[in-house]
Amino acid sequence: MVIAMFLAVLLAISTFLFHFAVLRWLSGSLARVPMTNGIRILVIVLAILAAHVVEVLMYAGAFTLAVEVVSIGGFGGRGADTPLDYLYFSIVSFTSLGLGDVYPLGHLRLLTGIEALNGLLLIAWSGSFIYTAMERLWPWEPCAQPQNRKTDK
Repeated sequence: MVIAMFLAVLLAISTFLFHFAVLRWLSGSLARVPMTNGIRILVIVLAILAAHVVEVLMYAGAFTLAVEVVSIGGFGGRGADTPLDYLYFSIVSFTSLGLGDVYPLGHLRLLTGIEALNGLLLIAWSGSFIYTAMERLWPWEPCAQPQNRKTDK
């Protein structure tokens, strides 16, 4: 249990710091690169997606380590035998989708729960960041209002 808790805390801190660094880069260094606002928004969204993929890969690597090296649990259901299976399980957990065709056993349950919570927070943080970027960069056209017509009575 101690190993699972250590891995969970290490992964949560690592992914938060990584995500923070990506968002700082997007709002700092990238802001100095000349590009149109539309392209900037696309770069922001794609960079955040890439950050989430890296974070999912971090958890997938931890699950591989936890099962193959440390032996603190395993997987039931379809199981996880290949790196792609670990990646699939990590994506399902990170996004809180939780399909249930592969499920954790033993102390991996703790790590899975922390990944779901961590993913929820990071996805919400990303959504907030993208919303703020859209609010500042997206040129909204004013809504057309119907002309005031006088009706004959």
